[in-house]
Amino acid sequence: MNIVEILITTIKAKLMPILNKLKLLTNKSFIKNKLLVRIRNFFFRLLDIRPRDEKDYYSFSGWLVSRRLAMAAVVVISILCIAFLWNSKPNKTENAYPYKAYKYNSVMLKFTTGKAQILGKSGYTAYIGDVEDGVVKGRGTLYGRQGDIVYEGEFDANAYNGTGKYYENSQLKYEGTFKDNLYEGEGKLYGDNAALWYEGSFHLGHMSGEGILYDAFQNPIYRGRFQEDRIVYQELIGKKTTEISQMYTGVREIFTAGDIFEVYMKDIDAIYFGEDAGNTLDEEVIVQGIYILQSQVCLGGKETADIPQVREHLGEPVYEGNTRLEPEDQIALNKTCELRGESVLYGKAGYRETAVYDDVTEVTAFDEDYQAYIYVYEKDGIIYTFFCRDKDGGFDFYRMER
Repeated sequence: MNIVEILITTIKAKLMPILNKLKLLTNKSFIKNKLLVRIRNFFFRLLDIRPRDEKDYYSFSGWLVSRRLAMAAVVVISILCIAFLWNSKPNKTENAYPYKAYKYNSVMLKFTTGKAQILGKSGYTAYIGDVEDGVVKGRGTLYGRQGDIVYEGEFDANAYNGTGKYYENSQLKYEGTFKDNLYEGEGKLYGDNAALWYEGSFHLGHMSGEGILYDAFQNPIYRGRFQEDRIVYQELIGKKTTEISQMYTGVREIFTAGDIFEVYMKDIDAIYFGEDAGNTLDEEVIVQGIYILQSQVCLGGKETADIPQVREHLGEPVYEGNTRLEPEDQIALNKTCELRGESVLYGKAGYRETAVYDDVTEVTAFDEDYQAYIYVYEKDGIIYTFFCRDKDGGFDFYRMER
């Protein structure tokens, strides 16, 4: 062995322990085990809260608190706070929205003002828009679980307040003004086919005040007052037929029989009858009363469907009992049967009619002995007559007159 080989062997002998140690120190398993041991020893010492001498205590007003116990409590509380804040931080979502996303119950959201994206409980995008100190306020859009728009417009105090649009099953249902999530003020209602159905005033989520009804082709059919989603039919009483023609522009059918004159307003389920105003210059017909061909009535702001409920609002009837139906009543009864697909509601009637024109029908015979059980009430200058099959049950239609 020459001197060079001896030198190389000597250098290797000196360097190999160093290289082996470096290799060991850079080994992932070694580093991991070493780190775990240090962490374990740290927590072992941290959780070893048994005091050994007086220096291991804090003194507070005569009370001694273990220093190790206090330190352990601080560390545990700090870890929990960090974990909570980490969970509450803005989320990175797959959406392309340029706003930070927060869970609906995030603490960080409560300190956010400006544009934000709020996630629902299952992680879907529930809201995008303005917030103020974590409260939805300003303009924004509310979404359903499937990503469909539920509401877009103005918010205040986490509720629909102001002008906006409300959707059902991704279809526009209402647009106009809101107050605390309810339709309030002026707005428009749309039907299932997305066609305009009503335009006018609302109160507490209901059609109330002046408004316009539209047919399926969005042609106006009725202009007048509404209450609790129902037409205020009594405002038609006492008007001239020319005035009613301006209010109701839908399909109509005229019934005549001698001096009887009735007009069926198909689109609003009502028939008005009148008398000849022969003492006036224009000799127009004045509406004396109106039949509403519905089995519900709005009284005191509530929908009522049976006689006991009617009695609660109108008091005791001025008359009740079996009564022979007048020709006008039989025309209304026959039309009610037609609407419900029934031949007759109370039994067989000797009622016959003949079509004169497409919109004019002449009644040629009535059953003079035909009877029904009726209830008659009077309140606020209006006489209500309810036509029933049985006593103290529901009613099939009713009449109002002055």
